[in-house]
Amino acid sequence: MQITLFSLFMSVLWSSVLAAFNYFCRKKHFFIRQLGMTNVLFLYLFSIVRMLVPYKFSFTRVIPSQGAISDVYRGVCTNKIGTTQISFLSVFAIFWAVVSAALLVRFLVQYLKAMQEFSSYSIREDEQCQRVFRQVLNQSKKQMKVIIRSSDCINIPMGAGVFRKSIILPKEAYTDSELYYILRHEYTHFLNRDLLLKSLIHIYWCIFWWNPAIYLLKRDFAQILEIKCDLDVTEKMVNQEKAGYLTTIVTLLKNAEIKKEQKLFYGTTALFARSCEAETIERFKIVSASYGFKTRNLVFTGSWFLVFGMLIILSYSFVIQPDYGEANNGSAAEAADRPYYIECIDGTYYVHFGEE
Repeated sequence: MQITLFSLFMSVLWSSVLAAFNYFCRKKHFFIRQLGMTNVLFLYLFSIVRMLVPYKFSFTRVIPSQGAISDVYRGVCTNKIGTTQISFLSVFAIFWAVVSAALLVRFLVQYLKAMQEFSSYSIREDEQCQRVFRQVLNQSKKQMKVIIRSSDCINIPMGAGVFRKSIILPKEAYTDSELYYILRHEYTHFLNRDLLLKSLIHIYWCIFWWNPAIYLLKRDFAQILEIKCDLDVTEKMVNQEKAGYLTTIVTLLKNAEIKKEQKLFYGTTALFARSCEAETIERFKIVSASYGFKTRNLVFTGSWFLVFGMLIILSYSFVIQPDYGEANNGSAAEAADRPYYIECIDGTYYVHFGEE
């Protein structure tokens, strides 16, 4: 079991394919009805795990490839540039590491800065807020410490804090039902550990920022968490209560449109996003249709997971890499100029170009 340049390439390729495939399937509400949002979330996690485990195993078959792949590999990995005689691959690896480190440091600084700012907001200790929040706690399966704050600096209710959890409300007047739906939504995010998941996905993006599929996964992952939270909140509600829940979102959305657009920190969960109208409409449709996030069709779910499992196994069954076999055609001089590889007992390869 080892990690090679080619096994890493296959890992990126397969992870991107699985993420894109899951994305386009998830957009079909048929899959949400059949699988449930929890299972859809797990399928996304499979594509992430595939990227994080780029190993070449003992059963992995090497498929040699000539032509363009070999030429690209030679140009990227063996040709040297500049006076330092460093390869393009080494330059990319250094650039990758520098950018990833910068993104991770920026995320950490933004998180600490946001938590410090949120902690300065006033704590809501009024009778209405305490009474409604006790109602939310009494109806929850698990109780945890959450501080409710309010501020004029925000215009959208949000949850923040992986360790010191806070629900932050705009300084507005709410009815008991509006406040109940807001608090229950954000509290459900904490119960589902959605803020931790969002933070981990962002860290994943910081590391593999150069992969276009990660941007697609990151955006849709946040939408899945919101849909799952909506369905969790409304699971046992009657239609009238669901209408009240959706009406609350519409009311808050209208109030937010009057105020200045606010850029949300990715490490928070907001009741909605003004700039994502299509995502909000999708949430409304799914909640109204009463899909539920529990599995509806066990046979379909089992078959779908079986297909994904087989794809994962297939992805580890072979690795495509350049074939630098010694040429047996052409003149001896031409053969000497052609590259070839030498496989050692430990499974490593030495690439040789021309005569020394």
